[in-house]
Amino acid sequence: MFNMETKLGYIDFSQDIINKIVAEAVEGCNGKAEIFHYRGKLKQVMPGLASKMNLYDEEAGSIQIEETDEGVIITVYLVLRFGVSIKKTTSEIIDRIYDDVEKIFGEKPKKVTIIVTGTLSKNIVKRHIEVSR
Repeated sequence: MFNMETKLGYIDFSQDIINKIVAEAVEGCNGKAEIFHYRGKLKQVMPGLASKMNLYDEEAGSIQIEETDEGVIITVYLVLRFGVSIKKTTSEIIDRIYDDVEKIFGEKPKKVTIIVTGTLSKNIVKRHIEVSR
């Protein structure tokens, strides 16, 4: 999916494009969700950029992308604000990810999974809620 052939030659896409798509989908929720990795720590930079800067391993990032023969599997770790509907918010984020990936790459991802690692009010209350489509 990250390599496409056109009339002019091959186009190689970086996985950072999907990271940006996911970040914009989460930002579109008006502060209802924050991207956190599985240990519940906020990352202010994208996983691809952070791994290039040696801040942490990309595998430990909050957005994981796996390319398979059937398509791309995207896993996103989030913390939701207290009182927000988990089903509505995660469904909205998943819909945006599917739509934007299809617009850019011409095909939908095989699977998008959102793992809610906690809820945030004054402190983070750890959770592990997995929503996928």
